[in-house]
Amino acid sequence: MSGDYKPGMLPYPEQNQCKLFWKFHYKGVLMILIPILFAPILIGWHIAAYRLIYVGLCIYLYYILNVIPVGIIAFLLIIFLPLLGISDSNAVSMSYYADLLFTTYGSIFMGLMMDAAKLSDRLALIVISCCGTNIRVLQAFFMIMTCLSSVLFCSTFMCAFWMKIAQALLKEFADSGILKIDSDEETYERQAAPYPTKPVVGIYLTIAYSATLGAMASPFQDPNSTINFYLMSSMTIRTAAFLLLFICPMIIGLAVVAIWINLIFLGAPKDDLSEMAAAKKTMKQAMTDKKLSMGKWSVHSILAVIFIFLTMILLLLRDPPYFDKFQGWDGFIDTQNLSSVPIILMCVLYIAVPANYMFCSYYCCRQPEKKGTAPSMVGWRLLNNNTPWAQMLMLAAANALMFAYDDSKLMKLTHDWIAHQEFSKTESLFVGSLLASCLTNLSPAISVIRHTLLPITTTSNSMKIGTGGLVVPYATAIHNQFLLPVSTSSNTIVSGWGNVRPYQFLLGGIVPTIVMLLAIELSTYMLGGTVFEGY
Repeated sequence: MSGDYKPGMLPYPEQNQCKLFWKFHYKGVLMILIPILFAPILIGWHIAAYRLIYVGLCIYLYYILNVIPVGIIAFLLIIFLPLLGISDSNAVSMSYYADLLFTTYGSIFMGLMMDAAKLSDRLALIVISCCGTNIRVLQAFFMIMTCLSSVLFCSTFMCAFWMKIAQALLKEFADSGILKIDSDEETYERQAAPYPTKPVVGIYLTIAYSATLGAMASPFQDPNSTINFYLMSSMTIRTAAFLLLFICPMIIGLAVVAIWINLIFLGAPKDDLSEMAAAKKTMKQAMTDKKLSMGKWSVHSILAVIFIFLTMILLLLRDPPYFDKFQGWDGFIDTQNLSSVPIILMCVLYIAVPANYMFCSYYCCRQPEKKGTAPSMVGWRLLNNNTPWAQMLMLAAANALMFAYDDSKLMKLTHDWIAHQEFSKTESLFVGSLLASCLTNLSPAISVIRHTLLPITTTSNSMKIGTGGLVVPYATAIHNQFLLPVSTSSNTIVSGWGNVRPYQFLLGGIVPTIVMLLAIELSTYMLGGTVFEGY
C-alpha cells in the first residue's frame, strides 16, 4: 500500500488508486493523444488541404468523444484556420454568421415563447388525450406530424415546435410516474443538465430525423429549392418527377428510423419505461387536474398560436417554387430574403408585443386578470438562459468547415482525383452519393450545397464524368444527414434542448444513413434519366 512506500523503493508498490486513472483522466489523455496520433497528416504535399484534414479530424474527434466542452471546441476553427494558413481570419469569422444560424436562433426563440405562454403544455395535453401513454404510439405520432409539417414549412422551425411539445409531454409522464426522463449517469460538467434516458433520446431523435426526411420531399424549402436552382444551370430538370426522386428514399427512411429507434432506444428497462395500469390511472387523473388548474386559454397562449401560424404563412409564401403564376412576397423586393428574415421578424414581435395585463383590453376587449405592467410575450432573460449557445456555436463551426473546404483547395483536389479515376456511370453514382453523405454529416446540407454544388455545376467539369457525371447523385445524397448534431439545424436544436450527445446521434443514425445511401443510389439510378434531361 502507499503507506509502506519509502523514497527510492523499487519496484514501486501497487496502489489501488492507479486503477482509477483511466476512469477519471482518459479525456485529458485523449486531448493530447489525438493531435499526436494524426500529426503525420501534416507532411502532406498540399499544405493547406492536409492541414484542414488534420484540424477537422482532431476537432470532430474531440466533439464525438466529448473530450472538452462543445462551446470551446466550436472556437477551435476560428483559432487554427488562420494560424495554420488555411483561411483568412476575417473570412472565417464571417462564415460563422450564416443565414442558417439566424433561422435556427429564431426557431429556438419561438419554442421558448411557447414555454413562456404555456402553449407547449396545452398542446401536450391534447396529444396525450389522443395518443395515450404508449411510448411507441407517441413515437409514430411525432414522426408523422413532424414529417408532414416539414414538407410545407421550414423543417428547423417545425422541429423546434414539436420538440417543445414532446418535452412538455414527457415531463407530464415523469410527474405521473409513467416514464423516467433523467438518467443517473454523472454529467461531464458539474451542475449541468442531466442526461436523458434511452426512451427520451429515442423520441428526440425521431423528431430530428423526421424533420430532415420531411424536408427531403419538400418543394417549398431548402435544400431542394437551392438544388433545383443550381442544377438548372447545367441541365434541364423535369420538375414533376424531381420530387419523385426523393419521395421513395423518404418513405424508406421513415420506416428504417422507426424500426431502428425502437430497437436501440425504446426497448428500455422496466425502471425507465413502465406501462402499469396504476400508472395509467394516475396519469389520467393528473391530466384532469392539470386541465382544471390551467383553466381557459389565456391571451398569452392565443397570441402564441397566432404568431406561430403567421410565421408559417410568411415562410410558405416567401418564394414558393413550381408556381409560375404566383409570385411570393420576396419577388416584390429587390434583395433576396431567406427564411431567417420572417422568422427573426416574428421573434422581434415576441419580445415587443405585450402578453397580458393592462394592454390586453386594447386588442382583446377582455378585462385583465390583474392590474400591473404589460410585460412582453417572452423576455430576453428567458431566451438567453435557455438557448443552447454551445451547440449553436458548433453549428457555426460546421458551416465554417465547408468554407475552409473550398478555400483550402481540398475540394478541387478531391474533384480532380475523382476525375482522374475515370469511373463508369455506376461507379460515379456510388462515389458521388458517398462523398455527399460524408460532407453533409460534417456540415449542414445548405452549407454543402452553397460551397460545393455550384462549383460542380458551373466551373468544375472534373466532376462531370460521363453523361451527367457525379452531379445528380451528389445533389440527391445531400439530404443524407443523420450522424451528428451539426449535420442539420434540426439535429442541433434537439441536441441542445434534449442534451443528446454526439455518440447517441451516431448510434441512432448509422443504420438510417447506410440504408438511405443505398435508397438514394437506387432512386437516382432508376429515375435520374427521367428527372434530369442529359443524365
